[in-house]
Amino acid sequence: MSETPEPAGASSIETGSKVVLGILAAAMFIYVVDTTIMNVSISALVEDLNTTVGGVQSAITLYTLTMAAFMLTGGKLGDIWGPKQAFRIGLVVYGIGTTMTAVAPNLLVLIIGWSVLEGLGSALIVPAINTLVRANFAGPTRASAYGVLFGVAAAGAAFGPLIGGWLTTELSWRVAFAAEAAIVVIVLLASPKLVDAPPVTPRPKLDLGGVALSASGLALVVYGVLQTSTRGWSDPFVMGSIALGVVILITFWVVSARRERAGLPVLMHPSIFRHRAINAGLPILSTQTFAQAGLLFLVPLFTQSVLGFTAFETGLTLLPLSVGVLATSTLTPPLGKKIPPRTIIQAGLVLLFVGGFLLASDLDSDAAGTDLAPGLLVGGLAIGLIAGQLPNLILSGVEQDEASEASGLQGTAQNLGMALGTAVIGTVILSVALGSIERQVADSTTLPTDLQAEVADALERPLESANADALAELDVPDSARAEVDEIYADGTITGFRGAVLAGGVAALIGALLAFRLPGTRLGESDAGGASDDGEAVGSDGPHRNETLEQIVRNPTIAKLQFEMADLDAPTRSPSSTTG
Repeated sequence: MSETPEPAGASSIETGSKVVLGILAAAMFIYVVDTTIMNVSISALVEDLNTTVGGVQSAITLYTLTMAAFMLTGGKLGDIWGPKQAFRIGLVVYGIGTTMTAVAPNLLVLIIGWSVLEGLGSALIVPAINTLVRANFAGPTRASAYGVLFGVAAAGAAFGPLIGGWLTTELSWRVAFAAEAAIVVIVLLASPKLVDAPPVTPRPKLDLGGVALSASGLALVVYGVLQTSTRGWSDPFVMGSIALGVVILITFWVVSARRERAGLPVLMHPSIFRHRAINAGLPILSTQTFAQAGLLFLVPLFTQSVLGFTAFETGLTLLPLSVGVLATSTLTPPLGKKIPPRTIIQAGLVLLFVGGFLLASDLDSDAAGTDLAPGLLVGGLAIGLIAGQLPNLILSGVEQDEASEASGLQGTAQNLGMALGTAVIGTVILSVALGSIERQVADSTTLPTDLQAEVADALERPLESANADALAELDVPDSARAEVDEIYADGTITGFRGAVLAGGVAALIGALLAFRLPGTRLGESDAGGASDDGEAVGSDGPHRNETLEQIVRNPTIAKLQFEMADLDAPTRSPSSTTG
């Protein structure tokens, strides 16, 4: 995170503070609601763009992957250009992307506009917002500004699916993205009122080789996972893509370590992983967002491809999940001072498994939206418990001058978890469901043998188009209609339950991994050594980051974090970013 001095003209800044806050809040809002619009509009996107569920899944995955690959880069570019310039460049890139998305005639244009350009724009905008708040607000007004931004972000997370669902149902998903473009133009026109932060000294340099290696490695791994839905895990192309991605990421690590030892600029300092809070906490953070993204993809696909819900009805169905996350993530963070966060995190991960079990039990072809509410509410409460503790625990386990990079790594871990969650959960749904349908059709004694291949292909369409009505349009003999409907229902339910099980297993693995986390309360010394370098995580030493006092996180929104410390520093330190 950046450390900025108090604005020299604090009193004059206060005069226009509402305009400045409105600028930042508007940028925050469109960033938060963006993904929710895409998730609840799956069936409309498939129909309008003449694509498949797998295509939309790829677009959503690539969007979060872009942010995972470039969030650290965006923060460093903010140091090089200045946060105001980075913010405005990010808005231009984002605005071009959302305009392309609004008029996209096909999936390719949507991917370029939304997944790539909006993702790159977000990677510049999000890190800059924190620094701009610190540059434009001082003292109590700074805390008030953060409070407003948290409120806007929370409202966007909770009501984004409803807003996006209503616009998609009543008008079009294109209207939602066109509205984002209009907001971007307004924010850009008002952005000259922002006060820029002082320049970073010494001026940082960007590790272009590190950017290329990390981005390509992550892309190859996630792309390989996406291909498993059609090729399977044993396919040579899939295995080669994942293996090559892993090799490139290992190369990135080795090269970064050598550059760090030589005192050269690096995108990421491998030495930060000596802290147990980092090397144990980041994988668990990815587990949390893996499950969260999986639910946000699974539930809309189920409600639209099986239950025939509209986008707005899908948004209503997701509301218990949002309410659960919002409740526990905002009310439970102080518990970390009384109960070891590790215990709370493990409880949340086990509760997430329970929520998945409840949800899987309620998945049925004639279910109502309210039938899914218990599992979604429990899952939301679990995610909020984890999100309310883990980021603070991670940041409390590093040195003060490492807090900025730790925060950026959290953003990378969160986005990577979301990318893999969408990729893996979507792949499990499609592969298991379609495999089950094919087997049931082949085993049928009612369907004529010469029609079985045709029926199996036809039964894939309702799921691949996220359109339950397509099932009734299938041309099958009347004598086989009842069995065809039953095969589709059984196959799709099997796929969705398998996907929920995959998410639940990931949660239990996360609970086991959490045993490696520091076992102390936040702010308490751990004599047992809570980091791999022998230092006590959360100790009261002069170099430790007292996170609960310095960091206020909005855990309802993955990838979003703000620093609240009023630190006395003559210049802004390099490598500022947000997670």
